[in-house]
Amino acid sequence: MPADLLKIPGVEKRRRRSWPLRRRDPASSSPWSSRIRLRPRRRFATAHERRVPWTPIAIGAGYVAIAIYGVNAIWSASRVHVAIEGIGDHERVTSQVLGQRSISFAVKPAGAVDKATLHIDGVLVAADAREVRGSSVLWRPGALPEGDHQVVLSVARPGMGKSTFRRTFAVDDTPPVLEVARLLPATGVCEPVSVRGRTEPGSTMTLNGEPLEAKGGTFTLQYERPPAAPFHLAATDAAGNRTEAEVIAPVAYPGGQGVHVTAAAWGYEPQRQGILALVDAGLVSAVELDLKDESGIVGFNSQVPLATQVGAVRPEYRLGETVAELKRRGVRVIGRIVAFRDPLLARWAWENDRRDWVVQTPAGAMLSAYGGFTNFTHPDVRRYNLDIALEAAGAGVDDILWDYVRRPEGAPATMVVPGMPTTTADAMVEFLTTTHAALRERCVYQGASVFGIAADRPDAVGQDIPRIARHVDYIAPMLYPSHWVPGEYRVENPNRQPFDIVKAALADFQVKTAGTGKVLVPWLQDFSLGHPYGPAEVRAQIDAAGELGVSDWLLWNPTARYTSGGLDPARVRLRR
Repeated sequence: MPADLLKIPGVEKRRRRSWPLRRRDPASSSPWSSRIRLRPRRRFATAHERRVPWTPIAIGAGYVAIAIYGVNAIWSASRVHVAIEGIGDHERVTSQVLGQRSISFAVKPAGAVDKATLHIDGVLVAADAREVRGSSVLWRPGALPEGDHQVVLSVARPGMGKSTFRRTFAVDDTPPVLEVARLLPATGVCEPVSVRGRTEPGSTMTLNGEPLEAKGGTFTLQYERPPAAPFHLAATDAAGNRTEAEVIAPVAYPGGQGVHVTAAAWGYEPQRQGILALVDAGLVSAVELDLKDESGIVGFNSQVPLATQVGAVRPEYRLGETVAELKRRGVRVIGRIVAFRDPLLARWAWENDRRDWVVQTPAGAMLSAYGGFTNFTHPDVRRYNLDIALEAAGAGVDDILWDYVRRPEGAPATMVVPGMPTTTADAMVEFLTTTHAALRERCVYQGASVFGIAADRPDAVGQDIPRIARHVDYIAPMLYPSHWVPGEYRVENPNRQPFDIVKAALADFQVKTAGTGKVLVPWLQDFSLGHPYGPAEVRAQIDAAGELGVSDWLLWNPTARYTSGGLDPARVRLRR
């Protein structure tokens, strides 16, 4: 029997059926035979039966490689690279800055620099504005008008187009907008202050040199009380243009019509009663009382340690009680401090190895003027005066009025101020800046008595009126007619013409303090010196100030005896 059934006669290999696509006999009478047409099964060639045309492909690839190589060789041979330095693309710059620059175009390969041309805004740059240095072209732009500009360096290439390299930039000489009030409305000494302003979006802002955020170009500043010193804003745009603004926040100084009283006069009952009689009659609304006088004596019950140490405290009155009594009568209390004319402190410092506290002669001796003048730049001297002021502020005085915030009279060459790093005028402004900030924290007003000639001759004793005005709440110019020389302000005899000299000098102070919002409270004369003064002369000075719109004043009489006949209660503003 055969082992393989396929070898048995009549046995065929069985085929797998595929429904419904099975082969049928063409002669079959089945109805399907006429409807179904079977496609022959697709036959795929085997791997060894496929034929790839490698030769044509290889030839084509070779041609492509040769073409790429040729193009690259030509491009490399004609390639130019230029590095531009000195101006950034789309940079904004001022004409001044641009005029100081030299723009460099470094060309590679170096040989191509001879084929380079330079155009600004389509115009060939003149030969005197460009220079070829080695492989670089240097361009000095000089003056260009405001607006957009384009500088183009072109390098010719043999058989090919030019290679061009450009920078687009803008010249901008227009400072940015900075909208803010330079002089704020006067407010109470302890009232909050709000400042709003606007600048161009994109500009950077600073406040006193420190960064200030301006969202969308707007900014707001908030202060618990008016800033004692002017603050400075600056806006800088992308080109470097800068707009600055000094902002002054004046206070609404209540002012008044007052009289000067020494500590000794207030301590002496008859004279004190004379002052109170003026108050009760409604003839004055303020009393200016000496805290530290020209001799250096502190005339109230001060507890400042240095004042006690130098023997300056010689109380004529108790400050707290005096302030309370005067305020009960509805008048303001102004505390006067003679700052740097201080012979007591000067002698003590000289004898206790603190000679740098004292103004000296070129030979190294203590300056004899006034019996000794203290060093207005020394921090310990400044602190001593401020301590007295703060003590008085704590006792309730309304104002601190500084006197002798100046150097001694005479040529500066005749005196030496140890360690003075700056001018006298600068030193006085620095002192008043410090004291003003400290007093503002206590809601106390600050004033400064100044020489009458300081408006016209600020260097005479180092009192710069426009600058001082920025660091006080009011200025008290000493306009005593007897102190002027004939012909001053075109007044032939000032002492006999009190109206004319006061009006002319005070008008000059108004000019010098314009734009600061600060008040003028002139010192007027109620004493006789070279010419008798009575009610008519006192009234003439008050009338002269009134014609200029100045209603506040202080009368000076070294004996504290005043001419009531020259005073008008209708011109006095009491706080009752």
